[in-house]
Amino acid sequence: MVGALLSGCGVNQAAAPERFSSGGYEVVDYEGTVVKIQSKPKRVLTLSLTFDVIALGLTPPETLVAVNLMAADPGLSCIADEVKESKTKLLSYPLETVAALKPDLIIASTWTDRVTVQCLRDMGIPVVVCKGPETVEQVRETILLMAKVLREEQAGRNVLAIMDAKLAEIEQVVSRQTGRKPVGMLVSQMTSYGGKGSMFDELCTKAGIVNGIAAMGLKNGELVTKEVVIASNPDFFLISADRKFTTIQGKKMQREYLGDPALQHLP
Repeated sequence: MVGALLSGCGVNQAAAPERFSSGGYEVVDYEGTVVKIQSKPKRVLTLSLTFDVIALGLTPPETLVAVNLMAADPGLSCIADEVKESKTKLLSYPLETVAALKPDLIIASTWTDRVTVQCLRDMGIPVVVCKGPETVEQVRETILLMAKVLREEQAGRNVLAIMDAKLAEIEQVVSRQTGRKPVGMLVSQMTSYGGKGSMFDELCTKAGIVNGIAAMGLKNGELVTKEVVIASNPDFFLISADRKFTTIQGKKMQREYLGDPALQHLP
């Protein structure tokens, strides 16, 4: 049965690690799956830039067998310096490539394709699914779960202490601000991102900024139309600068957006 599943996933069974024997420890992931881990992980692969960042707050860089390609871009990543020496940087995670890395733990996201998660588990690799965070509280919960999985509980508590101190500092600064709060508009190729219920919206609130998308009544996942942008009358646009990995499509979108005649009258 396992052989058939591996064949269906398109992975060479010989490349898959052996299944775990007795011993080790168990964790319950975000989705309620009990995951058995043989020993403290030494060859970890996360399947997103977000989790690379969290993992490197908990464990040394050499623990990660690969990192997301965008982790090396200082315009996108706060861990660019830490991953400079990483030999393997991935933009995607093909099953054959993952198997060749021989990870003893994979940290996947609720954003990860379900078929991929099942195929990795069928290969005998322990896969822990963590919540792709949409709120600060979910970031906190994900840090604690990843710390438990990596057996770095104290490091997890340390990270949360730093995070709480930074948030408290921001809150103090924002509480002293007076006058009208500025309205900001996120410009993104993800044209249905940024409304109420998104991480962006929560961070705007904590920064003392009005999220123009949410202010127009849009929930996260609803299309941000040109009419919404104009009606929100934003004080500023938040748009990505050109980066090493900016695509031709991304640059084209930025030029067209900023040059749109319908937006030129906005302040």
